Amino acid sequence: MRIPGLGCLKGCLFTLVLLFVAGWLIWELTPLQDWVAEGKSYWTAISDAFSTVTDWFSKLGGSDPGSGSGSVPGQ
Repeated sequence: MRIPGLGCLKGCLFTLVLLFVAGWLIWELTPLQDWVAEGKSYWTAISDAFSTVTDWFSKLGGSDPGSGSGSVPGQ
């Protein structure tokens, strides 16, 4: 889809807005809310999912803020 003005950037932003609105409508108009997030609102479910993913990535990377001086033991 080509929208005159900003070119590709405007088209990409418009597509993201459409996807967001479609996701919100699906969330509100189907029983998905009860199946997935146990009745949480759209924003609460998104923020919980984002927090879960970021926590998982931090555990995966082993970035423990209280791990000490940063030196490798035994060297």
